Amino acid sequence: MAKLNSTEVKILDEIAGWKAEGPGFLNRATEFVSKPIGWLTDKLVPESVKGSASDIADTIAEKLKDVSRWSVNPQEVLEATREFEITANSIPELKKASIHDLDHVAQKFIEGNTRVATLSGIGTGLVGWPGLIADLPTLFLLSMRSIHQIALCYGFDPNGENHTDFEREFETQYIMRIFKIATASDKVQKQRALGELKDFEAGRDEELAREIGSDYTTKQLGKNASSFVSQRIIREIVEQTISKKAAALVPGLGAVFSAGFNYVYLKDVGEAAYMLYRERFLLDKKGRKKIIQIDIE
Repeated sequence: MAKLNSTEVKILDEIAGWKAEGPGFLNRATEFVSKPIGWLTDKLVPESVKGSASDIADTIAEKLKDVSRWSVNPQEVLEATREFEITANSIPELKKASIHDLDHVAQKFIEGNTRVATLSGIGTGLVGWPGLIADLPTLFLLSMRSIHQIALCYGFDPNGENHTDFEREFETQYIMRIFKIATASDKVQKQRALGELKDFEAGRDEELAREIGSDYTTKQLGKNASSFVSQRIIREIVEQTISKKAAALVPGLGAVFSAGFNYVYLKDVGEAAYMLYRERFLLDKKGRKKIIQIDIE
């Protein structure tokens, strides 16, 4: 337990302010543009796409299931920290570093992922819906990779060698919930998603227990439950993302939305991960009470 200095307290205030705001830039921009053409946007989404949204979500959830496919190398993060004179030989040791130095490292990865996302999205708006839908798995994979890298920057390793199965599942589902917060369509959805993350982190995900209808407890997060959560969250995000991408096909708007959609999408995802892992880092440093039991019988 350590007392936070005045600057660290200000960071927590900054994060609280971000939580109270509406969604990120992409969601605000698409909402602003889509309001007067909402009916047209809806008409632009082919029935085949609407009908296959569930299948698309299941496919993406399956691809995201294996964390190793996110292509995140902890050593790459450790090497990046050395550029800012951080001396750590393992990811957990980063929790002893200054948050100000770690912020610089996290921002570096956010910028890198937004560049890659921009390149991967080039041309998708030119071939219509097939290109936009085909781009979703790559967009989601980059999003998960970005969140994972930011987690590592602040000392949280979803694939930690000493983690129990529960800890790995917990960290993976934590990332999923950050993704949901980052892609919320409006302030109400964002607040709801933040509430779900808070309940999950506290080990009180009662709604999930009821939906699964099994012996789900805070001590045991089974693989079936984990898969269910992933598909549920991804399905919601897929539907929201398809709606946003529809605006890119409105005549006269395609150049604006298609060129920068992936870039801003990753910016919003990076900002959410940046804020929430900074908060988790500082609250852990402060010594908040640990509610979650991670022992598996």
